[in-house]
Amino acid sequence: MKSVERQIIEAVSRIAQCDEWVNLRLGIGDDTAVYVPSIGEDLLLTTDQVVEGTHFEREIHPAHALGYKTIARAVSDIAAMGGNSLCCLLSLCLPDWTRPDWLRHYLRGLSVAIGRFNIPLVGGDVARGEKFNATLSAVGSVSQTAALTRHNAEPGDRLYVSGLLGGSALGLKILREGGSSRRVAVRRHLYPEPRLALGRFLRNEVSASAAIDLSDGLSSDVIKLALASSVAIEIDVRSIPCYRGCSVDEAIVGGEEYELLFTVPAKVKVPGAFDHVPLTKIGTIKTGSGVKLRTENGLITLQDRGFHHFESQ
Repeated sequence: MKSVERQIIEAVSRIAQCDEWVNLRLGIGDDTAVYVPSIGEDLLLTTDQVVEGTHFEREIHPAHALGYKTIARAVSDIAAMGGNSLCCLLSLCLPDWTRPDWLRHYLRGLSVAIGRFNIPLVGGDVARGEKFNATLSAVGSVSQTAALTRHNAEPGDRLYVSGLLGGSALGLKILREGGSSRRVAVRRHLYPEPRLALGRFLRNEVSASAAIDLSDGLSSDVIKLALASSVAIEIDVRSIPCYRGCSVDEAIVGGEEYELLFTVPAKVKVPGAFDHVPLTKIGTIKTGSGVKLRTENGLITLQDRGFHHFESQ
């Protein structure tokens, strides 16, 4: 009789989608996977976690959405670098409450994201623990030395953001209040869309100078970009694109957007949208340090009010 662990591994293997991947010499079933890199590419390596009680509340977050989001969170990092997704590895820590039916729905969501973002699952690990934890390590690629980073914004560049901000936080609020999971804002929270094609467009066609994905909120991530590039940033609050029903403050603070915040030289023309996703100029890069908001009452310093894991410590 097969052990529970073996049954779980076989269930994961069935949704891996790596059988026809030409660069994969060996996938799930051995001590490691074997990947053959292409000539002239840099590899992008990232990892992300989905932790019970930190990233989701099991009373309101469906298993299918958690599986999808496990992949999407890490893929968004690859998108911010202007890369292509290649493969991923998944480590699962499963508590007693993860019954077979719940796990089946989780793996279905995982499978949907694997196919949608073309990122085969090539290995991982499974263990038992007190709380659910999914650690997803993703591998992407980009042409050598061509990766978009946070470090190259220059004074005079323009600051843009994709999409509308605040929708994910609104969706979480609706879920907590018992609202329908069919609401558009709720689906935006449960099933984020990493901007892979947009990232490549920014790198190849727009010559963006820097980029970061919005996972912790605009107020936090724009400060990270300013610090990494050693520049100051000025944002016009009237230009921030807000999701319907959200205030500017909610758009600034809300996290888990997975939109792209990026800079381009002033002479570069940026289209108003890419693949039906609006691209909005919201600010300017300047010399100095820090981030300021231009309001009707003048300039004020932006405070980091995004999500921080160790805020209370």
